[in-house]
Order: sequence, then structure tokens, then C-alpha cells
Amino acid sequence: MQHYDVVVVGGGVVGCAAAYHLAQRGRRTLLLEQFALGHDRGSSHGHSRIIRLAYGSLEYLRLAQAAFPLWRALAEETGAAIMLPTGGLDFGASGSPALEATRTTLVAAGVPFEALDTGQLAARFPQIAAPPDTIGLYQHDAAILDASLCVATLAAAARHHGAELRDETPAHTIAADGAGVRVRTAGATYYADRLIIAAGAWARPLLHQLGLDLPLVVTKEQVAFFRPHDPALFTPARFPVFIHHAAEGEPSAYGFPIYGMPGVKVAFHMGGPAVAPESTDREVDAGLLAALQAYVARWLPQAAGEVFQAQTCRYTSTPDHDFIIDRHPALPQVLIASPCSGHGFKFGILTGAILADLAEHGGSRHPIGMFSLARFGESIHTAA
Repeated sequence: MQHYDVVVVGGGVVGCAAAYHLAQRGRRTLLLEQFALGHDRGSSHGHSRIIRLAYGSLEYLRLAQAAFPLWRALAEETGAAIMLPTGGLDFGASGSPALEATRTTLVAAGVPFEALDTGQLAARFPQIAAPPDTIGLYQHDAAILDASLCVATLAAAARHHGAELRDETPAHTIAADGAGVRVRTAGATYYADRLIIAAGAWARPLLHQLGLDLPLVVTKEQVAFFRPHDPALFTPARFPVFIHHAAEGEPSAYGFPIYGMPGVKVAFHMGGPAVAPESTDREVDAGLLAALQAYVARWLPQAAGEVFQAQTCRYTSTPDHDFIIDRHPALPQVLIASPCSGHGFKFGILTGAILADLAEHGGSRHPIGMFSLARFGESIHTAA
């Protein structure tokens, strides 16, 4: 019988981070990933994700403050260049509720930032064609995380510390086994004291086996890379990661300077259709791409060259867009994480540490009460 302290299901950023922290603490850990590690079917691949302190929620800001040093420690331990400082710009119309919430939270947390009026915004970042009454908040700590490299580095570090990582190995059945758990794959059955489910888009169908139906919706999102007319304007030294808080009824957008690809990456936040987790549809939507091209032509005209690559990825979202990090309400040996809704990658290394804390000690010093399953009431319970 193969017995582990913890079995982790899901080899994206959160699963690999959980395996890393658990193994680093001396726990016998097995990670199962249904596809190849680093695959592009979920939400943990690609060159770039934003990490930032600028949030409209104090809880998320505090978590981001805790995540930054963990990423830096991983980089120091491994020598991997996983994070590139760029600074970050939030901008939108004066009086925007999202911008005002971000300003209020930064002030409350004592995080330094620069408030830019329209003239200051235009002088500082002429790449943005901002109309009158557009304001900005610039926060210098923001950076780019190299997503695929982050996952590969976490996986390698987890192995270095003794974790077993098995990809191309789906968990076909999961079940309670006394106070522990039993996980069956095509070739073996594993037993563990704790089970961590960090399966992204596949968490909902997997957890049906344990009597839960989580309110998770999977959407197909897409990004595009634009070849700028003057690349020198969009280097990380001159152009930050940005979030554009759009007017009501319009999609918000986010983007990156040139990094990893020879162009500017831009996308709408949460603009894609719902899809099944198992869907193999990776087709780029022509209408959405045209809308994105129109957006870049309007707001970033010097970046509006040819689209040389467009890609799709997956969001897995809760109804309130907050994360799920909690125990199964009836099976305390099962831990569930869906940090998610298009803004979870930056917290991945911290979420893994929180899951390791929960597996070892049953609690965490980090503020995760807002991520409880209890907020969904009894609607998530179903027959296993």
C-alpha cells in the first residue's frame, strides 16, 4: 500500500506550490496531474501574469504583500528569473468606483503610490491616449511573473525537496477512507492523511464524487500580442503593466510591456464564453479579437501594429469572483482551492503555503475567511 501524508490533485501553480511547501517541510507528498506538467489547457501557462499590490480589497492587498517575498525567496533558492519589476498603472475615468476603492485601500494599508491627474498621466505615459478626466494610480512594486517558468520552477523545487510528481496521471476516483483519503488512478491506488484538490477548471466535476457541486464557471478567454510601431516605447523600463478600469457596460482591459514575445500583450478581463472543462476548443474568436484591436487603436495607438499572435486560456470563476480556499464541510481531511476568477496566479505560491498550513495544522495566519465555502450555503451539497 502506497501511503502519503498528502496527495495533491492538480499540477498548476497552486498544486505545484502546495507540493513544494509540503515537501520543504518534510511531508511525504504526491502530486497527480492529468496532463503534462506545464500544459496549456488551463490557467497556469504562458509568459506573463501581473503581480501587484493595487487592489480594491484590503484582504487581497495583504495576501499580495505576503506573496511577493515568497516568489523572491523561490527565485533566490533556485536562481530562476521568475519575476521582472515593471511598476503598475491603474487608470480610468475620474471618480471610477474601482479606482477609488484601490486608492482607499492603498492609503489604508500605507502602501506608497502616485496619483496622476490627466496631464501627469499623459506626460508620464504618452503611450496611452487618455481623454480628459482620465486619472491614474501608479504603484512601483508591480511586476511580471513568468507563468510557465514559475510552475516549472515550483515543480523542480518540489521534486528537489522530495515530493513525487506524476503527470499524465489523472485521478479517476477520490474518496474518504476513514480519517484519510483514497485516490485511484489507472495504474495504482494511493492513500493519504490529507487530500488537496487544486484542479482548476476540473475541480467542479472531480468534487462531485465527494458530494459537492461548487458554483464554478469555466470561460474561454483570449489575449493578443501587438507589434508596436515603436518598440522602444513599450519596453519594461518605459511602460508598466496596466489595468484599465473601463466605464460601466464596457470590458476592463489589462496589458503588459514587451516581455517574452516581441510585442505588447493586451486582453479584456472576463470577456469570453462559458465552456466545459474538457472542451478542446482553442479557436480565437474573430469578433472579440476585432474588439481588442479597436481598443488598442483607441487607447494605445503606438502599439496598434499587426496582431502576430492570439491565444486562448481558461478562467475558472466563482459568482462573487473571490477565491475558494477551505476544507470540505463534511470531510475535514479534504482541502479545496480555487484561486481563480482571472486574478489568482500572483497568489499561487502563497495559496500553496496556506494549503500546507491547513494540511499540517488545520489553520492559517493569513486572512482566508472570505474564501470559505460557507458563503454559498447549502446549495453546493449534493449526493456523492
